[in-house]
Amino acid sequence: MKRLIVGLLAMMAFSSTAFADVIIIANKNVPENTLSRKEIKEIFLGKRVQWGDHSRIHVATVRDVGIHKMFLKQYLNKSRAKWKSYWKRMVFTSRGVPPRSVNTEAELIAYVTETEGAVGYVLSERIQEESQAAGRPLHKRTGRSDQRSG
Repeated sequence: MKRLIVGLLAMMAFSSTAFADVIIIANKNVPENTLSRKEIKEIFLGKRVQWGDHSRIHVATVRDVGIHKMFLKQYLNKSRAKWKSYWKRMVFTSRGVPPRSVNTEAELIAYVTETEGAVGYVLSERIQEESQAAGRPLHKRTGRSDQRSG
């Protein structure tokens, strides 16, 4: 009986993450109001390093494997192994510096809130919990289409 309860709790914890949506958030002073999937990909792969007003983009990612894998799949169409390989190659060839990596969504939200030009991602339910202090969403994935939202 105890195993069954532990198993059900584990399944419920996994399923809540599995059905959550990953959204992109940015510091309130970022000049862009929305980002396309292409722009998100360029930013997180280090191909775009400045915002429209020429200020520097500061990218942050979460070390939580579940959330990070969801982000990679939804926005970059990459596996975790391909992500790591990509950034190793970029660093080795001196063509880029990998994004800042933080341990938790709370740390990412704090970094984005406090850092001019910062951008990152969190589960959509996390933004609802943190309210307005969490930064502002720049892109919310809505099914297969690439719709912009403000």
